[in-house]
Amino acid sequence: MGIDFGTRRFGISISDPGGVVAGNPSVIDVKSEKQAITKIKELVEREAIEEIVVGLPLSLSGISGPQAEKAADFALRLSSACGIKVVLWDERLSTVEAERILMGSTRRARRKKETRDQIAAVIVLQSYLDRRGRSA
Repeated sequence: MGIDFGTRRFGISISDPGGVVAGNPSVIDVKSEKQAITKIKELVEREAIEEIVVGLPLSLSGISGPQAEKAADFALRLSSACGIKVVLWDERLSTVEAERILMGSTRRARRKKETRDQIAAVIVLQSYLDRRGRSA
């Protein structure tokens, strides 16, 4: 499972059973981190997820800022709650790539943000799966 970390909205992507292709995008809208963890844990159990990849929002220079620290803290709490491995993955430019994909879309602004978060989650998970596949 791949997660595009946010404060109120989390993009979610789930790979195929073989861990080759990211897909099945969705968005979780929440009011708190605790609610996000509860909803993600339900997904993990329902879909028999074995590993979670959380996008780490580093700056373009690779520096970890406040949002990256929040994502890292979230990943620790998520791992503890779900009892499975949670990996942090550099997500630099995933949102930019998602915006590029959506360029010219006529979707309303709110729906466009949800779609962007879904695409970003797919990009994060697919880049992780691709790297893992090359090193296997």
